[in-house]
Amino acid sequence: MRTSLRVLLVIGWLAASAGAAAAGYRQVAVENGGAIEGRVRLAGTIPELPEQPVYTHAETCGKTVADERLVAAEDGALANAVVYLRGIETGKAIPGEPVTIDNVRCRFVPHVSAATVGQTLAIHNSDPFLHDAHAWLGAKSLFNRALVKGATVREVLAEPGLVHINCNVRHTWMQAYVFVADDPYHAVTGADGRFRIEDVPPGTYTVTMWHELVGSKDYRVSVTGGETTTVDGELAITAPPPDPGESR
Repeated sequence: MRTSLRVLLVIGWLAASAGAAAAGYRQVAVENGGAIEGRVRLAGTIPELPEQPVYTHAETCGKTVADERLVAAEDGALANAVVYLRGIETGKAIPGEPVTIDNVRCRFVPHVSAATVGQTLAIHNSDPFLHDAHAWLGAKSLFNRALVKGATVREVLAEPGLVHINCNVRHTWMQAYVFVADDPYHAVTGADGRFRIEDVPPGTYTVTMWHELVGSKDYRVSVTGGETTTVDGELAITAPPPDPGESR
């Protein structure tokens, strides 16, 4: 299967998962909620991706930038993995603060974010030259905003799914993702591969761990009020993208 088609299948599956998991999500006060935390690791030999060449503005950005599509420590700790709950319909309030992305030395920072439908995405430009932010949801263009030096643009995230953002101003290596869910039960792993999701109503859930290059994996977990449930997961470098038609 061609890479571009595989990427579209993954994006389509994520859009369906984000929307179907909590359609009609209701915000309530969570009493005696629990937490889910853990660590996502990359199984197998960790490949080293070559740095990407910079074709313009090298005086600010350098001659190359790191390829952030795969960031893993020597022990396999995997950064930029999205961890989210599926099948949750009632729970904590959706955050009111915006999700922020900056343009720093010809990189979108952070590379991967997670948000909830209704939140605002604020994109800033800290570089001393023009960028733009072109956002796609699958094959649908959501917005394309110019970013002059020091500017911040804001867009409301109105649809669930995996939003892909790039820069069309001769910075073709710049890529970012924003995973948008109907509910606020999601997190993105840090450099240590760790995540934490709080204020989870007691119950049994499916926790999905997803990464842009190595696919996804599901875990069933039970959450007890006032306690923390630990879920450590592994994603294999050879993992295929999920089949969007597979029963989940």
